[in-house]
Amino acid sequence: MDEKKFNSMARPELTHPYVASKQAASVIMLRQATGGKLEVYVQHRATTMDFAAGAVVFPGGRTDAEDSVFKFEEDAQPVLLEHVNGWQRTSLGSNNRDRALSNSSMMLRTGLREVEEETGVGLQPHILRPWGNLITPVGYPKRFDTFFFLATPDDDVLPENITTEAVSADWHSIESILDDAEAERLALMRPTKFLLMDILEQNTIDDLLSRDPVVQPIRGL
Repeated sequence: MDEKKFNSMARPELTHPYVASKQAASVIMLRQATGGKLEVYVQHRATTMDFAAGAVVFPGGRTDAEDSVFKFEEDAQPVLLEHVNGWQRTSLGSNNRDRALSNSSMMLRTGLREVEEETGVGLQPHILRPWGNLITPVGYPKRFDTFFFLATPDDDVLPENITTEAVSADWHSIESILDDAEAERLALMRPTKFLLMDILEQNTIDDLLSRDPVVQPIRGL
């Protein structure tokens, strides 16, 4: 993920007092549809929400206290070790192995929990891959240190919109989302647009999964 390319995208200049960032997770569920187009599962946020009102987003949310104490089964340990490697350059990384494992476990639990709460789908941990880390810069009224996972569920995984935070949710091709945003038929937050454009540069899911698994933090929104 190219930080220079991300920061070249225009953003408003804001001057709010310093606000500490809160950790959050978001899950990009991706599939390859008939014809080869890449599709993602996105939500259209309700206009009554106090954050990202009316915007098209991926399922996700803030880390809860429960996430930090949740214990995965022993068979998930290889997955967590892969995530420790993937997040090593982010705020989840640590020279203390136990702390790094705990941090990665907390964030994986956050992503899995949010997807289940918002779509009714219980994803398997092994299909989530560390993908991006975007940090809101100082100057915004709300700041997040958000960890994005890429998930490639099987065809029999059928998410539904069961959250009051979104008025609708479905699978859409990345091209159609970007085209609708360009035509102002929908609203995309800057990170969402960047992540979609980044994914679209690859031809297949296999191409995406062959990318360097170590995530580079990007400070920008």
